[in-house]
Amino acid sequence: MIGHFLFWMNIGIWILMEMYIFLALNKNTNKENTEKKSKYIVLALILFGMIGSFLFDQSVGAAFGLPFRGWRYLSIPLILTGVLVRFSAIRQLGSSFSVNVGVQKGTELEQDGLYKFIRHPSYTGEIIIFLGVSIAFFHPVSSLFAFVFPTSAILYRIHTEEKVLLTSFGEEYKKYQKRTKKIIPFIY
Repeated sequence: MIGHFLFWMNIGIWILMEMYIFLALNKNTNKENTEKKSKYIVLALILFGMIGSFLFDQSVGAAFGLPFRGWRYLSIPLILTGVLVRFSAIRQLGSSFSVNVGVQKGTELEQDGLYKFIRHPSYTGEIIIFLGVSIAFFHPVSSLFAFVFPTSAILYRIHTEEKVLLTSFGEEYKKYQKRTKKIIPFIY
């Protein structure tokens, strides 16, 4: 019972944070090289993956009614860790963060804190969340839906963002790319 409560509490925190990010931080700022459509593609793929995972596994209601045992407990700290990483990365960017991909005039490339090790820590947090959600499912196809589609969306968004950042910061960003990894420190 406590496992279910903690799982759904973390899911609720994640959803509220994402709603805040999408609604409150979805500002139209004066940005150069702004790209807006990828946020809708990402949102669609994430929703497709999450809803698909629930719809595909017809026993999902029964699965979540079963005792929370063993490896399913891994989902709880993963989701919470992902939320904390994502929130910290967004907070670190401060007013430079936007849901739209773009760079405000006069913005400096963030290279400290989490950004010292990876270029997209906010997306790293998101992928950790997807991994946590996928672990909570019993059905392997549901787990794949919960992880593969949303993660594919994030990788697409990273690709889009990297192009804009290269255009905006040029050689400085190329050097930063050589020093850091995209989403997994020291690996990828």
